[in-house]
Amino acid sequence: MHSGSLAWARTTKGHLTGLERLRQLWASVVFQVRSSLAPVPGLEPMELGRALDETTLPDTPVVAACFTLVESLGPPALVGHAVRTYVWGTLLGLRDGLTWDRETFAAAALLHDIALARRRHEFTCFAHDGAEQALSVVSALPAERQHTVADAICLHLRVEVPVSLGVEAHLVHAGAGVDVVGRRANELSPALKAEVLRRHPRLDLVDVLARTFREESARHPTSRVARWMQAGFLSFIRGNPLERLQ
Repeated sequence: MHSGSLAWARTTKGHLTGLERLRQLWASVVFQVRSSLAPVPGLEPMELGRALDETTLPDTPVVAACFTLVESLGPPALVGHAVRTYVWGTLLGLRDGLTWDRETFAAAALLHDIALARRRHEFTCFAHDGAEQALSVVSALPAERQHTVADAICLHLRVEVPVSLGVEAHLVHAGAGVDVVGRRANELSPALKAEVLRRHPRLDLVDVLARTFREESARHPTSRVARWMQAGFLSFIRGNPLERLQ
């Protein structure tokens, strides 16, 4: 059972223990040090057109249902965040030469923060709540892919989601990381980032996340996001370099 997975959330009820919190913080430190020592070249501007063509949401009934639900719940800033999570994840996946199921990834990306808009507080962790909600939204998918969607949503609050836990989960985490704190944003060209933000403006995303994460922390102090907030997560959200590109 992997920490942060749907199985983990169902077993622990989403409560983060003291030991797990220390492991989370240590993993974050290790990642930041490693990233600063090993910069990687970005996706070249010459590939901008081809890359952006790949970021269109798949035209399937399941993806349409996911988008319609997210759009109906709002707020607009969260809707845009969900779409950009798909866009950034796709671009990083192309950059890394990965292959994945586009419909499954799109569904997971669109629904990964659904519980921030429609919360059921019997679940300690909002990502766990969102994963359980997503299962009913994607019920038309084969059972294995339904689980892939739910697991990707639950895993996205980890420090790292390696490809070994599923390419779709890895890309949801990567895409959300770019959009929330600017993680790996340096791997995409300035022209590419500017065009994505022109097509999908960030609006008041920082304020929306700050407000909802504060509410989550107050109501569920042992949840994963509460532990991140205690570690200064808001400063990383506000310091996202994408904010300066708007």
